[in-house]
Amino acid sequence: MEYIDAKKIVMSTGHLNWDYLAHEYVMNIYRGCSHGCIYCYARSNYYEKTDNFNCVRVKKDALQIIRDDLRRKVKTGVVMVGSASDSYCPEERELKLTRNTLELINAFDFGMSVITKSSLVTRDTDIMLDIKEHSPVSINFTITCSDDEACRKIEPFATPTSGRFKAIEHLAKNGITTGVLMDPVIPYITDTEENVREMVKKAKYYGAEYIYISTQVTMADVQRDYFFQEAEKNYPGISEKYKEKYKNYYYCRSPRGRKLWNAFVETCEKEGINYNMRVANQKIRRGYGISAI
Repeated sequence: MEYIDAKKIVMSTGHLNWDYLAHEYVMNIYRGCSHGCIYCYARSNYYEKTDNFNCVRVKKDALQIIRDDLRRKVKTGVVMVGSASDSYCPEERELKLTRNTLELINAFDFGMSVITKSSLVTRDTDIMLDIKEHSPVSINFTITCSDDEACRKIEPFATPTSGRFKAIEHLAKNGITTGVLMDPVIPYITDTEENVREMVKKAKYYGAEYIYISTQVTMADVQRDYFFQEAEKNYPGISEKYKEKYKNYYYCRSPRGRKLWNAFVETCEKEGINYNMRVANQKIRRGYGISAI
């Protein structure tokens, strides 16, 4: 783990994306990630520009910078915590920077939205409940496959799929809004109707209020090289399939995309779980009166 300089951490988005997770501000307390996901978009040069992505780097004086950033904001709003680097990385268990950040978010009357692959997020249920008293709160778990065996191959050091669903159950039972982000669906690995249907069923069973799907994966420079290197270990020949099908495309869409979407919608409607993110965002914000910046 290393420490790096930072001048600003809480950034304004300038608009609300109602078709994904609507938020006015975004912050990443850490840089890099030790979860080892073979498909991670943040590994590309556009985000990290480093050859040591697996090393988690901590921003110096992060809490002081975040406090000053929040204090200077003219309007409150929802802060997305951990969009490019999981704020509940293993290092967080000891450092507690994310927990202290949530305390600042609460103190300045902001809302929060988290994207994570870690069950450690349940540790901070108490602060989330405090924030929920005055502002929107949502915890979103990226889960790409329905079983732990596949999970260990593509997300080797993240909380297993079963652990993430258990975390959803814990949060839901405590009144925290949770969602599942099936993002990405990986061509030739997780793009099966069986996987999609099982994901929807488990999301509903464990208490998620909504589920989102993306039937494509991105591939760019370092990210592509790492994916080929790691995927070949468990899926021999897959790099050749990608080169033949996608060449150097950035967006690699599953050839089964339409069938997967139809299976997704059909199962969501059968199980009674929301898949319309505009509806999900409106429900999360209902009653708080937070306007766009």
